[in-house]
Amino acid sequence: MRRDDSLFIWLLPAVISLSISSAINVCAEGVNFRTELTYTSSDVDNTNKTTGEKTKSNFYSFDQIYNFDLSKTIYPYLTFAAGTLFELDNQTSKTAGTKIDTEERLLIPFVQLNLNNPLYRAGIQYRRTQRNNQTPNGPNTENVRDEINTSLGWLPSELPSLDLRYSYFHTYNDPKTQDEIQRLLYLASEYTAWENLSFDYSYNRRDTDDRLTNFSTLDQTHFGRVEYSNDFLDRLLSLNTSYRIEYNTLEFSSGGSSEVARQRSQGLFSLDNTPQDGPALQPNGALIDGDVFASAGIDIGLGGDETTLTNIGLDFGFTTSVDEIRIWVDRRLSTVIANSFSWGIYTSPDNTNNSTWTLVTTVSPAVFGDFENRFEIAFPAVTTRFIKVVTTPLSPAFPGAGAFPNIFVTEMQAFITASTEEQTKTTSTDQYYDLSLRARLSEKTVVGYNLNLTRQETDPSNDERTRLSNDLYMSHVFNKIFSTNANVSRIDTSENNDDTVSYTYSALLRGNYLPTFQQTLTFSGTNEKEEDDSSNDFSVVLRNNANLYRGWSAFVDSGFNYNRPMASDTVEKNVLVRLGTNVEPHQKLTFNLNYQLRKEVEPEKATNSDFNLEAFFIPFRTLSLNARLNVTQRKNAKTRTLQNYIVNWSPFPDGTLQFFFTYTETLRSEENVRQRTIAPGLNWTIGRHIFLEMTYNIVTEESNFQKVEVNTFVSKLRIIF
Repeated sequence: MRRDDSLFIWLLPAVISLSISSAINVCAEGVNFRTELTYTSSDVDNTNKTTGEKTKSNFYSFDQIYNFDLSKTIYPYLTFAAGTLFELDNQTSKTAGTKIDTEERLLIPFVQLNLNNPLYRAGIQYRRTQRNNQTPNGPNTENVRDEINTSLGWLPSELPSLDLRYSYFHTYNDPKTQDEIQRLLYLASEYTAWENLSFDYSYNRRDTDDRLTNFSTLDQTHFGRVEYSNDFLDRLLSLNTSYRIEYNTLEFSSGGSSEVARQRSQGLFSLDNTPQDGPALQPNGALIDGDVFASAGIDIGLGGDETTLTNIGLDFGFTTSVDEIRIWVDRRLSTVIANSFSWGIYTSPDNTNNSTWTLVTTVSPAVFGDFENRFEIAFPAVTTRFIKVVTTPLSPAFPGAGAFPNIFVTEMQAFITASTEEQTKTTSTDQYYDLSLRARLSEKTVVGYNLNLTRQETDPSNDERTRLSNDLYMSHVFNKIFSTNANVSRIDTSENNDDTVSYTYSALLRGNYLPTFQQTLTFSGTNEKEEDDSSNDFSVVLRNNANLYRGWSAFVDSGFNYNRPMASDTVEKNVLVRLGTNVEPHQKLTFNLNYQLRKEVEPEKATNSDFNLEAFFIPFRTLSLNARLNVTQRKNAKTRTLQNYIVNWSPFPDGTLQFFFTYTETLRSEENVRQRTIAPGLNWTIGRHIFLEMTYNIVTEESNFQKVEVNTFVSKLRIIF
């Protein structure tokens, strides 16, 4: 299909829809209809500068989604619902005269009955997911999942609640390479004895039977929690404490292997182009909250920062063996888009600004689930406490990328493969206890104590791991100018009789000399001791913050870091200088500048630096300009320069017809790659129920070896009733 046919393809449904909507008033309560039609066309010209050879390729796709559902209250509190989702994705690619047509079909009908009232609830649902793939050079495949979900709930006042769910899944395909039955049982109860004391209990049972190999697994988990919190002495003293225990058993039949989920202590995330070293990844609790549908705030689609690598990691709390990472996303990806991502696997014993991350392997492409929206990234088993995957967000130069403006990561999981040749049953017990005390001694002084105990036991490996943390902290205000915070903690870790003791300490002195000038002096460090070795790491940093004039602020940091790693006689000494400023000479113009210099004094003289300059200019409400310059220097590496320029123009941002224009230019000096993107488009609210979006991307990427030109047209029509 030629690109000049696309306007006819899209205007015809729009005209028909306008005629229907004007002639018929569809307003049935409980009936919903939604269709989304997306047409994508990409032309790619690739020129090899060395040989002069030119290659042309074309990519076309037409994705149709139809979603219909209805609901009806057939009795007070009793609701019937049914519906279906149908998706058809036709793709055509042409390269050097070779044409490949593929087709993906997805059909999901469902029917359900729900009973809800203030005291109890119940429900039953049947859903079928059928996915068909047709390719010219391979067998046509059909993947099917039949599922039945039932639920029962009881919500009495001032008594324990009850939540009971049972699910049955039958997954099979054609040709017959999978035939699996899975039964899930979930039981949970919550009880608040009184305002300050609460109890939770849950039981999870997963029974899986592979009918092709006669291999079965039984996974059972008991979880209990008790929590108490209260204030005393007119809120001068506060107490929070809780105890949690989780007992898991996993049983196998003989002759196979199964994946064992790994406990996660913390989710981690950063945007950083130097994944082999610091800075430390920052906590992201949404990555391990168990919700595979809600966004964790990490975008690897076109809306992500394509100029910066995305680092997504886990802290297991203890060293753990891992051989698979699963990255869940919030939407279904086509095979072409899923295969465009490359995943680097890195491990590290710690997560600090001075950490060294080791590249294990690179996985490309990773398997994308047939029924779950997740990447399954398998790699050789590693033993580590910290692990991360590193990827680059979707590039606009990739054919078909325009249909995925956002791809949000929702969850990160880790697994290890256990073979039944070694064992047929594993058990694990995880216990957590925490205590927090906080006392206000006066209006100027607050002290506190935190205790955290984690204990893990596994069988038959007889692994025993314990982590005990004692933490004392204090804050005090001397006067209107000076105040201080101090913290000291001891962490005792025992892993199979290998004991480690670490002390972490920090002290901060803050001086608010003027409303426009503040200083902070921070001293912090960590000392770690094992039976035959020890490490020491401390730093001193002085930070100066000043509001020089209205709209002009600046900071200057200077510091010193001393580090002697474990199992090493080498002492590392670094001098750190950071400075930055934010200037707003006009309400429509802003400049941000940051510079960081880390100079290694020992064991060898070397300099690492980062320079960032960013400017924002909004001359009109409908026009904005952004420029960014980043220069990174690492020892034994080439200087990396990145330039990025963005222009956004929306002449009619508030009307039913909105035009926009985006210009982006990026230069990566270390690869001598320049990428330019020009993207005009429009959003048109044709009627109350009809919406049309069109974008045209012109992408040029040029390096020393090749020049790639990609022209992509994307049109999306949404009809909602």
